[in-house]
Amino acid sequence: MSLLTQNEYELFLECIRGLHSFQDVPALRSWLLDTALPQLIPSDWLSYNEVDLVHPANTLAILKPESNEFFPRLFQRFSEVAYQHPLISRQLQSPDFSVHKISDFLTQEAYHRLDLYRDVYRPMGVEYQIAATIKLEPDRLTAFALSRRQTDYTERDRSILEMLRPHLVVAFNNLALAQERQTIMDTTALALNEFSSATLIVNPQGRILYHTGLGLKWIGVTQPEVLPATIADWLNEPTHGNSHRPLTWITEARPIHIRAVPTSSHERRLLVLTQEPASAPVAALPNQPGLTQREGEVARWIATGKTNAEIAAILGISPRTVHKHVEHIFEKLGVETRITLALRLRD
Repeated sequence: MSLLTQNEYELFLECIRGLHSFQDVPALRSWLLDTALPQLIPSDWLSYNEVDLVHPANTLAILKPESNEFFPRLFQRFSEVAYQHPLISRQLQSPDFSVHKISDFLTQEAYHRLDLYRDVYRPMGVEYQIAATIKLEPDRLTAFALSRRQTDYTERDRSILEMLRPHLVVAFNNLALAQERQTIMDTTALALNEFSSATLIVNPQGRILYHTGLGLKWIGVTQPEVLPATIADWLNEPTHGNSHRPLTWITEARPIHIRAVPTSSHERRLLVLTQEPASAPVAALPNQPGLTQREGEVARWIATGKTNAEIAAILGISPRTVHKHVEHIFEKLGVETRITLALRLRD
């Protein structure tokens, strides 16, 4: 920190704050290459690289400033000789997340003998480079690289990247986790829609905090998103333990069955809504080859979204017997989830 002036220190803090204000990776990446890094460490070229050493054609490289004149040709060659890069080869031989310069490992003379220099960096004018690795996998390296024509990077430049690198890792990991969670939520919503189900998360005052599927439409909610009084009153009824009696919400289309599911937070309540089928679809679903008659009945009820307890009540058998049937069905049909089974039967 002692290497930074007051103005540089303020720019560094501004960069740290900005790192966590983006909603997706492309926007964060562009801001770093276009604005944040050039302010902190002036360079002639800045790039974001995901180097795939097993399948070079899959390498991703984003260069700023952009150059359509020669970059596509040079990028193709870079993917072929990336293994010569001293920073890349160093990381693969001995994983090390410290910030390094090319000049840490090679003299200018040795650097100039590389095909990497002759075919890629010399046409660009890259004589000096410093890089910060933010992710390292067995055959893939993700890093930011800064390049110059005239003067090598200083220890002040290295210090800035060393301090910045952990924050880069956190920011990119957070966005990756957020994207993964959103994908799971989207997939869950699609699955719920497939089986005429939906969920609502509400607070104790009956305000809807989150929803999936067609739940809002089914119960006729408009702005503001507050539960209808009848459902809110039902949710606030005294309960035995954490268990609410099920509620059937009658609509002009089809009845909606609502269950309250306990959560770990007193400020959040989960409602599961299931729309009653227009007609019983069980008989229409084909039996799968290899299943016994009883297993076929259980499988078809699973396809309608029934739980093991509900299937047991319908068929007049114990939930434990239903559970055993489900295990046999999964094994015989080679499926792992109830959703996959239902899709198989409905296909």
